[in-house]
Amino acid sequence: MDERYIGLVKETIRELSDIMNVSIKDQFKDAIKSAMGRSVRTKDPMFWPAGMLILGLVEARGKIADMLPGTEDISKKADLGGLVCDIDKAISDHLALWSNKYGSRIDYIDDALSGAALIKLYCQLNAEGKAEGDLASSCELAANRIYGYLTAAPRDKTGSIVYNPSRSSNVFADGAGQTSMFLVLYGNTFGDSSAVELGELQLLNFMKYGCDEVSSLPYHGYSLTEGDGEGAALIIEKRGVLSWGRAAGWIIMGLSECRAVPELRDWYDRLVKALLTYQKKDGGFAWQIQATEGRLDTSATGMIVYGLGGASIDHGDISDTIEALWQNVQDNKVLGSLSSCDDFGVHYQNYGHYPWGQGAVLAALSK
Repeated sequence: MDERYIGLVKETIRELSDIMNVSIKDQFKDAIKSAMGRSVRTKDPMFWPAGMLILGLVEARGKIADMLPGTEDISKKADLGGLVCDIDKAISDHLALWSNKYGSRIDYIDDALSGAALIKLYCQLNAEGKAEGDLASSCELAANRIYGYLTAAPRDKTGSIVYNPSRSSNVFADGAGQTSMFLVLYGNTFGDSSAVELGELQLLNFMKYGCDEVSSLPYHGYSLTEGDGEGAALIIEKRGVLSWGRAAGWIIMGLSECRAVPELRDWYDRLVKALLTYQKKDGGFAWQIQATEGRLDTSATGMIVYGLGGASIDHGDISDTIEALWQNVQDNKVLGSLSSCDDFGVHYQNYGHYPWGQGAVLAALSK
C-alpha cells in the first residue's frame, strides 16, 4: 500500500482525536467571528466536520481490511492490521468522549453524516463477526439516537426536514444529502422501511423543488411558502449558488445510497453526467461547479468522487482527478479546501486545511 495513503490515514486519525481540542488562539478567533455574525465551530462531537473525518476513516478501514487476507508479507500484514486497530480506537475514543462529556446528545441534523459513517462501520464489524463488541454496540447506539432526533425534527408541508428550524423553514442540500444517506443506510441495515422512505423523500423533494430544470444541478437550497387564498399552490423559492460544489457533493453522496427509486436513480445518472461536463482541465471541480476556471476545491472534489461509484453511467477514467487531489496533499494534510459557508450565497474564498477536506479526500481515495 502506498506510503502516502498510510500517512494520510494516520493524519486523519490524529485529527479526529484532536478535533474537540480547541486552542486559546482558535477560541479567540471564534469569538471574533461570532461577534461578526460568522459561523464558528460547534461543541458537538458528532457535527459534520467530525463526521467527514469518521467517514474517511471508515472507508479507509474497509479498504485496508480487504487487503489483509491477500498480504503475504508478515510484517506488512501486521502494520496494516495495526492501522485498522488504530482507526477503531480513534473512533471508539471519540464515541466515548461524546457519551461521557456530552451525554450522547444530538444537536443538529448535520450529525446524520457521523451516523451514516458509523452504520458503515457497524456493517464492517458485523461482517467480521464483531457485531456484539463494544464498538459495534456504540455505533448502533449512536445510529439509534440520530434516528430518533431526525424523526422528531421539524419538517415542511412536503415532509422535508428543515435545516435550522429556529431561524427559517429553509431546506438545504447539506441536510437533504446527509439525512437521506443516513436514513436509507439505517433502514436497510436495521430493517426499518419507514426510515428508508423518509430518506428517499428528502431527495425526491429536493429534486422537485431545489434543482435547476435545465442542468439538473442543485441549488444550495429552497423554501416553500403557501400562496394566498384557499387551495393556492405552494410558492417555491430556490436559493443560493447554482451549483455550489459541496452542495453537489452532498446530493450525490445521498443519491449514491438511494438507488432503489427509479426517479432518484435517473436523477443520479443525469447529475453525474452534468457534473462530468464541468470538470476542470486538471480533473478536479471548482468551488462553484460551473466555474471551470475557478480554483479547485478539494472538499467538493473529494465528495463528488466519493459519490460517483453507484451511478449507472460510465464516469470514465478519473485518474487525473485522483492525481489532482494528491497534488493538494502536503505532509499528509489535505490543502485547498474551501472554508465553511455561513449561509446561502456566503462563500468566503478562503482555501486551506479543514477536517471536511481531509475526510472527504480520504473517503474518495479509499473507494
